[in-house]
Amino acid sequence: MNNVFKIFKKEMDKVFRFPRTIFATLILPGLMIFLVYAIIGQSLESQIDRSAEYVGIVSVIDAPASFDFAITNQTAYKIEFSASESADLESLTAEVEAGTIDAVLMFEPDFDSKVELGEDPAIDVYYDSSKTNSGIVYAKIQALISVQRDNFLAELSIDPNIFAISDHLVTDESKSSAKILSMILPMIILSFLFGSALGIGSDAIAGEKERGTLATLLMAPISRNQIIVGKIMSTAVLTISSAFSSFLGILASLPFAKSMFAVEGELGYGALEYLGILLLLLVLSVFISSILLITSTIAKTVKEATMYAMPIYMASIMIPVMTMFSEGTSVSFWMYLIPIYNCTIGLKGILAMDISLLNYFLVIGSTMVFAALIIWVLIRLFRSEKVLFSK
Repeated sequence: MNNVFKIFKKEMDKVFRFPRTIFATLILPGLMIFLVYAIIGQSLESQIDRSAEYVGIVSVIDAPASFDFAITNQTAYKIEFSASESADLESLTAEVEAGTIDAVLMFEPDFDSKVELGEDPAIDVYYDSSKTNSGIVYAKIQALISVQRDNFLAELSIDPNIFAISDHLVTDESKSSAKILSMILPMIILSFLFGSALGIGSDAIAGEKERGTLATLLMAPISRNQIIVGKIMSTAVLTISSAFSSFLGILASLPFAKSMFAVEGELGYGALEYLGILLLLLVLSVFISSILLITSTIAKTVKEATMYAMPIYMASIMIPVMTMFSEGTSVSFWMYLIPIYNCTIGLKGILAMDISLLNYFLVIGSTMVFAALIIWVLIRLFRSEKVLFSK
């Protein structure tokens, strides 16, 4: 066991001897998760604030008297209306496209008279959906037209509220908020976790081959089993440290993620949810370390090991995207036994507060079983001279 710890210490020294490596391995994953959500969340919040204060510019053609309420109260609606002629429609739409004005609102001539006669006059709205401000102004125009319609009904002694609609939300507000976060966080977490483990795992054995130190290590009075166990321990500890960094990044980023997705209400995460996430990340870290050490054992150089590991890394990004819109109830029993996929839906289930204890332990148990199988294969490969010193 003493020899195992010697190998473990040797591998750990590669990281802790250099501040740059410490930063990249232990600090960067969590910091990146925090910064991604902090920057995007703050940017979106600023954009929302600017949009709320933005005063739109709308050209109105043939405005009827029934629309005077909007024109006389344009300051309150944060819209500047200007009268235009129908002959200028083509140039006005070009201005909308150029961003000079936000929209063109054109009423059919004699609009009010036609409404009173029971006809169905047209209202045309020209706006640019590719521009945020134009889209906001369009939504305001739709609201004003709705008010105009209600005013007409009131003048005809018709109550616009001919029926009442009452919404009764039966969903737990905290679960509704958490569901939004569960759609994107798994992809961020897994991509950073695999990314940080990629460099560590690729260098663990392939790096020894490339530097020519593997043969020297094998000649030492240490069994190969002890060498591989020491390397698994060191890689797993470093990946687990990276996982813990990611976990702290999640905790720190939750307020920004909440504002980023316009989540209303409080997030109901408790100690059990946080412990569940942490345990899942720890088990996943061991699985990742083991599988990356296999690619490192097969490869002759670090570059080759990284190339072999890239499909796994890409899968860690694509699988969360595939499960982004899935419901916990639609996941079959056997899906909790598929490597990587099970951790993704498990993490998503915890974040959405929509996973049973049985399914959670299926994720943890199956991942540990797969990790043990991979470690067994890794030990077999490490005993093979043909694999270690292939030309």
